[in-house]
Amino acid sequence: MQKKNMVISIIVIAVIIAGIALYTFTGQNETSTTTPIEMRTTTTQAEKITIDQLRKRVLIYDSLYREFPNDQLLDYIVQEFKNAGFQVDVYRGRNATLDPLVAMGEYGIVILRAHGAYNNDESSGKPLGTYIYTGLYLIEAQALYGVNTINKGLDDGLYAPAVIPREGVPVSQLPKYLSVSPKFFKTMAASLNNTIVFYTGCFGMNDDRLANVLISKGAYMYIGWDGNVTWVFSDQFLKQWVDALIQYRDPVQALAAVNSTLGTDPDTGAVVKYKVRG
Repeated sequence: MQKKNMVISIIVIAVIIAGIALYTFTGQNETSTTTPIEMRTTTTQAEKITIDQLRKRVLIYDSLYREFPNDQLLDYIVQEFKNAGFQVDVYRGRNATLDPLVAMGEYGIVILRAHGAYNNDESSGKPLGTYIYTGLYLIEAQALYGVNTINKGLDDGLYAPAVIPREGVPVSQLPKYLSVSPKFFKTMAASLNNTIVFYTGCFGMNDDRLANVLISKGAYMYIGWDGNVTWVFSDQFLKQWVDALIQYRDPVQALAAVNSTLGTDPDTGAVVKYKVRG
């Protein structure tokens, strides 16, 4: 997705989204009071999908790497998937651009290790739901894809500038990341092919807007956190889920198995939820 061969085409002026609560990924701002894992088993036995029926490609989109790298985790899950016969593509830090998100349909399993924000302000005039941080600062995205293209996307609600709060640092002095809204996935992402999507950051299942968008695009299953999850706990959960997924082959069974041992984030109360196509 370079300037000369643009996959995304958009058009106008940057607008910082009003009313979006921008939180860190460290679990200091919000807790969840919902009950553990929401078991939405709406598919029939015949419709169940195992990883043996998926495309043998895994996307690990790790924009969180820029702030909280975890090479040990990445190396581990990459090797586990390779041992299970999957090809694995990894995009870390600033290499986690818009392009891999647009191309999610090429993969059977997509892991989005990223910061998140949540917009529930209907008066904002911007898309509601979960926003996922890319690994690009806004100015880097403008340099890569063109100022007019990114500014148009901001104006159209595909993107939003987003910060990661740091103690003692005014928001105005923080770098602004480019985040993507549910509308981005609805408008720009390619069709999915029974894809399993696990977004490991905050607010992924505060509502099911993003889940519904991805399932409508062809995903089989979407997994996310209700609430503000710590990255340490989320990484631990992800590692065990990958192990269980390869053992049980069934993503729902794998999620239930890990949830039965780890449960909620002990620091924030965040709980994992999922939605399957039904």
